[in-house]
Amino acid sequence: MSAGTTPALEHDFAPKRKVPRYKLTVPLHLTVLRSGIPEQIPGRALEIGEGGIGLVAASQLMPGESVRVEFLLPHMTTPVRATAVVRYEHARGFGLQFLRLPVEQQSIIRYWTRGEGEVSLPDLKLQTAQTTPALEGTVVQSEALQYWENLASPQPSLGLRRWIAFGAALLVIASCLGWWRWQQAWSELEAPVYASEPAAIQPAMKVAPEVMQQHIRHKVLPDYPESARQAAVQGTVVLKVVVNAEGSVSRWRVLSGPEALTQAAIDAVRWWHYEPYSVGGHAVPVETTVSVGFQLAN
Repeated sequence: MSAGTTPALEHDFAPKRKVPRYKLTVPLHLTVLRSGIPEQIPGRALEIGEGGIGLVAASQLMPGESVRVEFLLPHMTTPVRATAVVRYEHARGFGLQFLRLPVEQQSIIRYWTRGEGEVSLPDLKLQTAQTTPALEGTVVQSEALQYWENLASPQPSLGLRRWIAFGAALLVIASCLGWWRWQQAWSELEAPVYASEPAAIQPAMKVAPEVMQQHIRHKVLPDYPESARQAAVQGTVVLKVVVNAEGSVSRWRVLSGPEALTQAAIDAVRWWHYEPYSVGGHAVPVETTVSVGFQLAN
C-alpha cells in the first residue's frame, strides 16, 4: 500500500483548485444499494481531496448513485467511512463527492492531505540545491540557445492567433455552461439521497422490534457526530421505519432521542437491509421500530 503527493512544482505553475487533490493508491470497499439490496464492490483510490475521491471500481457505478465508501489512509489508524454520490464517470474511473461527512472524518482527511502536501516541499528544495551547482556553467549558453531557437521557430500568423483565441473563448463558454448545468442538477441528485418518505402510509402489518432484529442481514453502524461528542451528548434514537417487501428501509420517522444524534441515526438505518418478512408465503411490507444507541467512551 503506497501513497504519494503531487509534486510541489505542480502547485506553483498548475491552475489553483479551491480544494486541492492528492494522489492516493489504497484499496477501498464500496457498498451500493441496488433494488434494496446492498452490493459490496472492491475498488482502488486514485486521488483524494477534502470534498471527494477519485477511484476505479470492479463494477459499474451510475452518476447520481449513492455509495458508502470505506478506506484507510496511509499512516493513519482510523479508517474513513463516508456516504458519497457518484458525480462523473470516465474510462472505468469514477469521481465521488462526499455527502454530510462527519467532522471527525473531515479532520482525518484534512490532516493527511495537508501533511502529504507539506512533505514534498523540502524534498523539492533539496533536489534544487543539489542540481543548481552543476548547471551554473551552462546558464548563459542555455539562454542564448533558447533565444536563437525562438527566433528560428515559426510564429503563428495573426489569423491563426485569432482562431485560437476564438476557440479558447468557445471552450470557456462551454465550461461555464457545463458548470451551471451541474449546479442546477446538484439538488436533484442529492435530494433523493436523504429525503424521507411520508410516514403516514399504513403498511400491511406491524412487527415487534425483537422479531425484525432477527431478520437483519446488513447493518451499518452510525458515525458519532463530533459536535455531539464534544458536547457530551449521548443517548438512544428511536425510529419508526417501514421495511418494504424487498427488505430495504423505505420510510422512517423519529419517535424520540437527542436531536443532535437523529440525523446520524437516519443516515445509518437507511442502509440497513432485512430478510423480507413473509406472510402466507408472500413477502409483505411491515412497520417496526429501531433503536440506535450512542454511548461516549469513558
